[in-house]
Amino acid sequence: MNRRIKVFASFCLMASVCMLAGCGGSGSEPIGKLAGLQGQVNVKPAQVEAFATASAEQKLFSGDSIKTADAAKAEIQLSSDDSRIVLSSNTFLEIRNYSEKDLRQMHGIAIYKISPQNRELKIQTPQGMATVLGTVLRIDATDTETIITVETGKVGFSKKAGHQVLIEAGKQYSTAMSEDAAIDIDPLELEKIFSGDSLAPIINPR
Repeated sequence: MNRRIKVFASFCLMASVCMLAGCGGSGSEPIGKLAGLQGQVNVKPAQVEAFATASAEQKLFSGDSIKTADAAKAEIQLSSDDSRIVLSSNTFLEIRNYSEKDLRQMHGIAIYKISPQNRELKIQTPQGMATVLGTVLRIDATDTETIITVETGKVGFSKKAGHQVLIEAGKQYSTAMSEDAAIDIDPLELEKIFSGDSLAPIINPR
């Protein structure tokens, strides 16, 4: 009986250590890591209730959430094909179910550099869902508006009502636009949108 109690206690201890260390679900493999950090970046593992300070090279798992503070920045490197996601300051990203390529960006600015091998990545925002088809794109999300700018490749965006808008390279789409279609962006403006250490919010996409 004492031996059974010891074995059970050891199992509980190992499970607790795994949770505190930020292990993904039982036996799950990391989907990527934090390849770069700047400023205050916090991570909440799927099975933990509170955020904690992130560390360089920290592994990420399906179900984890990442949050950046003022003047902060984080770069996520995906394990499958070296695709990268750059989060600007005051941005929240949830890796909802990576096996189904399902992410959620509730607010903030993120640049997604997704290889063709990782196509059909889905990114939910408060206004709908973007489907990435192997591309470089930027998403600005707030409670009231989503702006998608595409540098290369193409992206489909579906509002909650169901209609999909196709956004090709050099174009931009805002859910606040009166016309439900993407518009052309000046090449110099496009370069500005995707460059710089601090990504300024897009106030007016027109």
